[in-house]
Amino acid sequence: MEMPQEGFARLDKNGHIPKPQNWRLEDGSIPTISLDLGVHLHHITYFLSEEKPLDVVADQSTYGHFQNVVDNVMCIARYTGNLRTQIWYSKCALGNSNGLRVRVYGSHGSAEWFQMRPEELIISDIKGKHEILDRAGSVCLADELRYNRFKAGHPAGFIEAFANLYYDIADSLIDFNEKGYYNSPYVFDAVQAVEGLEMMEAINKSAQSRSWQAIMSSLNAPAEEL
Repeated sequence: MEMPQEGFARLDKNGHIPKPQNWRLEDGSIPTISLDLGVHLHHITYFLSEEKPLDVVADQSTYGHFQNVVDNVMCIARYTGNLRTQIWYSKCALGNSNGLRVRVYGSHGSAEWFQMRPEELIISDIKGKHEILDRAGSVCLADELRYNRFKAGHPAGFIEAFANLYYDIADSLIDFNEKGYYNSPYVFDAVQAVEGLEMMEAINKSAQSRSWQAIMSSLNAPAEEL
């Protein structure tokens, strides 16, 4: 999992240091970069795997123009289900406007998706075959009408992707108001949000102590998952 950006290291078109929003230039008990970028990587990992983080070892650093805030974080995390993740998010990675990238490796193959090329999913199997899938190919979800406001080859936009998420949230709210509960694979509650904050706090403590740091929510995990 990685989400490198360059906003704290590059210059604007006139050669001046850009001025980010004030809230991005002040770290609290958890560095703002973790609350800004790290929580997204936590959320995406949970969405793809449904596994929970157990402990982390991490490093934090500052390389950009703003020396009072952390702007680069690298982390190794252990999850339930014997899942291991390597996580990198940064505000000082020149050449990356928004380099969100997900790479998943398993015993039968791997998959890679890059936000800057959102129409493509690269699949590699155990025999060395490489395949590029898009929503016009043999897929079971991305070809649905709601995800295809334009034909394949005319990329769906980032804003439209958010519209799909808000659509799911609205459906969940309607269900909750009518039934007292909702059941959606795409809408998550405060449990995942709190878990993400606990993970970001553990990353910060690990970087400071230079050691593995348990995530508090993992203490409630069944013993067999540890």
